[in-house]
Amino acid sequence: MPTDLTAESERAVEYGLVLAQRFGAHLTLLHVCKESYAVEYMRGPHACDAVSNERMYFKKTLQSIAEEVKKRYADCDFEFRGGVPCEEIVTTAKERDIDLIVISTHHYNWLTRLAYGCDAEQILRHAPCPILLLQANKDELSYEN
Repeated sequence: MPTDLTAESERAVEYGLVLAQRFGAHLTLLHVCKESYAVEYMRGPHACDAVSNERMYFKKTLQSIAEEVKKRYADCDFEFRGGVPCEEIVTTAKERDIDLIVISTHHYNWLTRLAYGCDAEQILRHAPCPILLLQANKDELSYEN
């Protein structure tokens, strides 16, 4: 259950939790923090400190979400990794012999998607297992994009 710690991810975590409960499966919450130390190192020590603090914040947030999930379903753990999110999600799925990835999408406009692509699409192409892909909440979509 990869999460980028956004509202869209919360919805996917809920789906993953319900599925794990229904099938008696182990649930792993995963957050991948984009590595940017090389660029930040060039900006100076204060920039590196900011990146370290941000990583620590994300790790604590993931741990907090995992603790809340564990209150409802004990067979849950979490993993925090650094790297390229779509690559690390696929690598984790292979290493842990994952049976299903539950992932959410974001509502991008067509230009953003064209320019940056979509992590979910990359994961779909390379994942070693089935994927449940949840669309962004249609009630929150803005057609002004």
